[in-house]
Amino acid sequence: MSHEIETMAYAGEVPWHGLGEAVTNEMSPSEMMAAAGVDWEVQLTANHYPPDHAYFAGKPVKDSHFIERTSDGSILGEYVAGTQYKTFQNKDLFEFFAPFIDDGSMFLHTAGSLFGGRKVWCMATTNEGFTLGGDDQVNNNLLFTIAHTGTNANSALLTPIRVVCNNTMRLALQSNDDIVTHNHKVPFDADAMKVALGISSENFGKFEELAKAMAKKVLKGEEEVEFFKYVFGGKERVGENNVVIQSEGVRKARSYFRGQPFAATSSKGKTVTKKELVEQQAATEATLQELIDSIKEDKDIDINAIEAKRNDIVEVDAVNDDEDDAVINPGWNLKSSEGTLWGAYQTVMYMADHKPVRNYGDDIRLDRAFYGAPSGGTDLKGKAHAKALELVAA
Repeated sequence: MSHEIETMAYAGEVPWHGLGEAVTNEMSPSEMMAAAGVDWEVQLTANHYPPDHAYFAGKPVKDSHFIERTSDGSILGEYVAGTQYKTFQNKDLFEFFAPFIDDGSMFLHTAGSLFGGRKVWCMATTNEGFTLGGDDQVNNNLLFTIAHTGTNANSALLTPIRVVCNNTMRLALQSNDDIVTHNHKVPFDADAMKVALGISSENFGKFEELAKAMAKKVLKGEEEVEFFKYVFGGKERVGENNVVIQSEGVRKARSYFRGQPFAATSSKGKTVTKKELVEQQAATEATLQELIDSIKEDKDIDINAIEAKRNDIVEVDAVNDDEDDAVINPGWNLKSSEGTLWGAYQTVMYMADHKPVRNYGDDIRLDRAFYGAPSGGTDLKGKAHAKALELVAA
């Protein structure tokens, strides 16, 4: 279960985490807000000195507040300094969409609350979109977020979504013009949000041009390796017969790029199937148990024999247990994707959203998919976008 998601509603496909209430794409803002469980308000509540304070016991601390959810008293922002901070209510955000929903130019796609209400988001799908190769649909979405933390700004982010696999591509667009932030020193500004709509439309047009160029670019073998190496990095190692073994991230990406489950490789560069992996793990356990039994029974231990058995067991990387029956990288074999830069690019989006190389835990998975890695983290989608621009321009 994804503990980051407090409440959520979605229109369309069931999300990867299986959480949230399914709704139609005809929800009004107030209906969506209720379905998503964010029909609550916040207020600033004064911080107080502790009861045992020598001089100001129990009295309010000047210009110091916390952000409280009025429905249950939850503390969303622990400290707000000064008097300029303005609270934004969730209804301000949702009501902004009303005229666009009424005129049919967009519908509400998903909405919800992250981290106990510290972030409230609403994603809207516009009528803008394009199709590659006749069957690869990409829709334009805007992700609006209110931060009830006291420190973070609200934001409007461009978030194209590839329909066939639900990959989000907002994080592939990292220039300053793509992100509109709005602090809490002024009241909710609908005009700023309208600016975000204009920027979204303009940049979505640029993204369409790039996507079409990527779909026409067939990757040669070395280009494919270099693309995934640039994005995922990691150390290469040399196995038997000087076989170069790429990092796990690169090897997974190359498998998913072809719609194949990830096959682990041995330290000798040999590909290992899931069946072989299970057999090898069983052999490892048997060898270890033999050693344990020998120690318990105080028998003479034939270290050389055990070492020989150990050397017969191939060292392998972890393999996802669910891949045998899973659909790997939906859309990999579409005309626009098979063997192309667009396919490689979408492989990165798929891995970042659905099959991360490193499991950071469900607690932050959706947050990373929407907003990217925290400061100092690796931005896979941004790197993929930068490398795609380079390859298209070459």
